[in-house]
Amino acid sequence: MTTPRGPQPFAGQEKRLRLLAFVRQDSIVRVDKRVEDTAMVWPHLLVIEFIASMLWSIGLFVIAAAFNAPLQDHATPDCTPNPSKAPWYLLNLQELLLHMDKGLAGVIVPTVWLTFMAVIPYIDTSREGVGIWFTSANGKRITIFAAVYATVLTFSLILLDAFLKRPEDQGGFGYIEKATRYLPGGKQLFPNYIIPIVLMIGLSVLLVLIVKRLYAANTREWMIAIYTGFVAVYLVLTVVGTSMRGPGMDLFAPWAVPATHQCLEPKA
Repeated sequence: MTTPRGPQPFAGQEKRLRLLAFVRQDSIVRVDKRVEDTAMVWPHLLVIEFIASMLWSIGLFVIAAAFNAPLQDHATPDCTPNPSKAPWYLLNLQELLLHMDKGLAGVIVPTVWLTFMAVIPYIDTSREGVGIWFTSANGKRITIFAAVYATVLTFSLILLDAFLKRPEDQGGFGYIEKATRYLPGGKQLFPNYIIPIVLMIGLSVLLVLIVKRLYAANTREWMIAIYTGFVAVYLVLTVVGTSMRGPGMDLFAPWAVPATHQCLEPKA
């Protein structure tokens, strides 16, 4: 007669055991992590973050004390702004409104871009280079190229659009008048829909093809190029909307932008 080992289950209960796997002792990799290689959250990390936050706060205080904020007077019907601009963080969308249809610039383009950013993890599933800036040296070169590519093209397209839409009697090409004259319905269809959509898609595809050809970019790297291009376009549109748009949203050099307020002369 043998006696079972170990604790016995209570009456009316069954004890089920499942064997998951056998692991050989020599297959276990032990990490020898020494104490001197460990960075503690306190005090190491928090002290660095505290110093960084203090330096940032002091720098912001010095800038605020040295330069007056460009605040305007209280709203009055006798002195209205021309143009009436959105807050700086929305000036990029307001700039887009000048070059394409309002629904396309204000709804479709931001929605498509936000959707693209949400699906990036499902397109780029590689774990290589995760957590490393630019992933690799090749990724850094692609980032610089994409930033220059997007910046130059965006400035060029803004200047070209301003010239093409300016009437001929003002030294421009008069595209709107010519499209209305020769193309039925062309005044709205071509400048507001077809041309912007073709340019946005075509130049993005061209960027991907260039980085694949010049740098042999993989999926991670060409997506870095697309994302960098978007950031560059965002910054360019913000700068142009902030510093280069004057009365009537006309384009001016940053140092030649007229006053944006037009005050009415008092009646006699």
